[in-house]
Amino acid sequence: MMPSPAQAKPVLCGWLVLVLLALGAVEAGASSWKIRKLGGRDYLPVTQIAAFYKLQVRPRGDRAVSLVSAERSMDFRAGSREARIDGVKHWLSFPVIYFGGRFYVSRMDLSKTLDPLMRPERIPNLKPVRTVVLDPGHGGHDRGAVNRYGAEKNYNLDICRRMRPYLREAGLRVVITRQGDQFIPLEKRPAIATQLQREDPGTIFVSMHFNASGERVSAATGYEIFTLTPRGAPNSHDAYLTRRSFSAEPGHRMDHASQGLAASIYHAMLGRLPMFDRGMKRARFAVLRRATTPAVLVEGGFMSNPRDAKLMTDEKWRERLAESIAQGIIGFAQLSRTKAPPKLLAEFRRGEAASLAEAGWEFSPLAGIGSLVRPGFADVRGWRGLLPASLAEEVPPYRLEFEPPGWVQLEAWAAAGEDARSMAVDEQATLMGQGEWPAPEPPFPGLETWRSLLPPQGLDRGFVLFPASGGPVANGAAAEGGGEREVEEIVEISGGAL
Repeated sequence: MMPSPAQAKPVLCGWLVLVLLALGAVEAGASSWKIRKLGGRDYLPVTQIAAFYKLQVRPRGDRAVSLVSAERSMDFRAGSREARIDGVKHWLSFPVIYFGGRFYVSRMDLSKTLDPLMRPERIPNLKPVRTVVLDPGHGGHDRGAVNRYGAEKNYNLDICRRMRPYLREAGLRVVITRQGDQFIPLEKRPAIATQLQREDPGTIFVSMHFNASGERVSAATGYEIFTLTPRGAPNSHDAYLTRRSFSAEPGHRMDHASQGLAASIYHAMLGRLPMFDRGMKRARFAVLRRATTPAVLVEGGFMSNPRDAKLMTDEKWRERLAESIAQGIIGFAQLSRTKAPPKLLAEFRRGEAASLAEAGWEFSPLAGIGSLVRPGFADVRGWRGLLPASLAEEVPPYRLEFEPPGWVQLEAWAAAGEDARSMAVDEQATLMGQGEWPAPEPPFPGLETWRSLLPPQGLDRGFVLFPASGGPVANGAAAEGGGEREVEEIVEISGGAL
């Protein structure tokens, strides 16, 4: 007996639902990630990553592979933690693996590094950015790196002051952690951003620094930018996973947002003021670990490099650097509001080509180090192999091991020293330190108690007897335009929960 049309309709609908569910299950199974355990860690094939982001796979032998599209690119090398994404160097958490004729990238790097770069509009828990906390590193008795032109603490403050008008013009509220030559303990710097976050969830933290090598004069050069190392991964400069690698830090809640902020700033820096690219890196610095907001630490060049140091004395160069960092911050703020991805390196280069050509600086990223490059050898592959060791010094061994004997104690000492170095360093001893460069000659060799002649007020403020003659700002100088308002805001914050 044939069913009536009224009875057949529910049956057909039921079959249709079953067919659609089956097709959906097949599609979901086809698009599911093929995770493979390699070396005890989760890895994913590069071919599937390329398909997910709609990129073409271009193998380069059995040692390297490129994923490309009209606008985006990724370059990986087997056994290496160094990758190049959209023309910018990135340090991965774990090395790329070539196994069974395929390249594999770690699951952590897909989540913590690649996805925030390829799909910044999907960064989770991203609040509309309205407040920017600028943190000039060092200050007071902590001078930071020192060269013949001045102290790092002054350059840091100068760049932050120069950034402020650009950010305010974009409608952002700007707070600077220190207005003059004061020392702010490391733990209090991100705490200022945390306190502001209670009234404005859209707060970000940017710490400004300049780099230095272990030598007074070195060939090491270029920009770096740091975000907090993901939980369970080694720092960019480390070859060991330690117990501290698995510690949960407040900053880990903002891993994806911090990576997006770092990329926006770093692309703007390299695109508008090119310099040697040392990469986007990971570290467990105190100001990054303790931050509860998106946080980055910028390194604007090497004070121990003669060419970098000379550029830092140029006021126009510092203005350009400050504007570039500000443009990156503004791009991230626009992302948080409109979901529009920030500009990439190539876009900045195209837009700034004319202004870069008219500038008086040498904008080649490797300018100034050509005379330091070793003669080429037939067995050296790639231009990086031609650089002196001091320029490639950051490359770690890529075989990651667990902590060697005694590492736990050494790391505990290092963490305690970082978090409490303001307590460990005597201010007066630092001011009289003979290990800094340049070491000033005593003004009155026969007067042993000359410090007693200094006014107490000067000592309380971290008085420097011999301020650098060529530095960007005078010690403790007030900022032009709106300085008093910022000072009052910081005093109010410091008197609160801090």
